[in-house]
Amino acid sequence: MEIGKILGEIKKGIIIGLLLISFYGIGVYVYKNKNKVETKIEIKDRENNEINKENTLKDIDAQNKNDKIINGYRHKNGYVYRWSKNEKSSFAKRSLGYEKRFSKTASQEELENNLKKEYCDAIKEIEKVDQKIVPGTNIPFRKATYTQANDAYREYLQKIAQIRQVVRAILPDNKEAFEYHIKCRYKGTNWNNKNSEYSVASFYSEEVNDYYK
Repeated sequence: MEIGKILGEIKKGIIIGLLLISFYGIGVYVYKNKNKVETKIEIKDRENNEINKENTLKDIDAQNKNDKIINGYRHKNGYVYRWSKNEKSSFAKRSLGYEKRFSKTASQEELENNLKKEYCDAIKEIEKVDQKIVPGTNIPFRKATYTQANDAYREYLQKIAQIRQVVRAILPDNKEAFEYHIKCRYKGTNWNNKNSEYSVASFYSEEVNDYYK
């Protein structure tokens, strides 16, 4: 009887051992396959991200190598702006009415006294672009769009252009004296040279020309 019990216990032990080995083998198999699946998913996701990134850069490069969208910012000609896809310009070329303020016989002193502050302030604002700030504000380019910076530049250049136009129409023989006397001179900006290259004359007003004929 004792021998039979011993043999029975041995059999139970063998069976339990085999079951444990089987469970262990199954666990190892499941764990390895799980890791393989996760690794494949990671590799696939990484490949997809690289493909998407590559395609995005290709699309932008095809349009303009100096005008890219990177991480929500527009990188254009060495300057960085906030990106806005569908923003439209609000700038409009128009007469600012300076010709209505001065007669054809206005003196140089009258022009200087009445236009110095406006002219010098406009130059001060427009030159902010070379500090990467939107003219007329203290907003850095990274918090503004290119359209906002470009519109602001044109607004101030229009003012500079039409003040200069009025002065030169009234004093054609002494047209350089105005800027010399008031100690303010618009010399252009690096930003304009790298972007639109706006000329002062392109913002002259027909109304001024007609008034001082």
